[in-house]
Amino acid sequence: MKLWIFSAFLAVAALLVPGRAQGLEKLKPSVGILQVAGNMGLVSVGFGWNYGNHSQWETAMLYGYIPKEEGKKRYATFTLKQTYIPWSRPVGRNVTFEPITCGMYVNTILSRDFWIREPSKYPTRYYGFSTKMRFNIFVGESISYKDGTFFWEFGAADIYVVSKATNRYLKFWDIFGLSFGVKLRLD
Repeated sequence: MKLWIFSAFLAVAALLVPGRAQGLEKLKPSVGILQVAGNMGLVSVGFGWNYGNHSQWETAMLYGYIPKEEGKKRYATFTLKQTYIPWSRPVGRNVTFEPITCGMYVNTILSRDFWIREPSKYPTRYYGFSTKMRFNIFVGESISYKDGTFFWEFGAADIYVVSKATNRYLKFWDIFGLSFGVKLRLD
């Protein structure tokens, strides 16, 4: 799995080298991303593509880092993220405000310490979720100045939403996470 992700990053990075065929230009990422928190690691970096009539869609791939905590290992994550930006409003010279952004992403931890299917040592359906993969939804806002964008997102992972539904002691706000980030246009 790690080799596949590394190969994908190398392939996309190769597209950034000048002199490639014209048809491949559309595959060149249009945005670089740095995100802090958000259920995808303490820090995540990656790139994405804006598209649609008004660039209202963004698909991104991010590589994240979970630091060592209480004697446990450090982990790497990979996230595939889809964002929808319904509208933006100019608020000044070279400044635009996106009052709402929303989307979803799937995140995986790149380690054999986690699993997609329950190991045979557990009874069937003992755990209802994979420990390796999370599905997330979010809503947020962003503000852009020239080629840079600052954004924040408020979201929840699948396991937190289900846990809230089945655990009356879990407070409503405990299922949500907050993230911040910056994007830089690459084109």
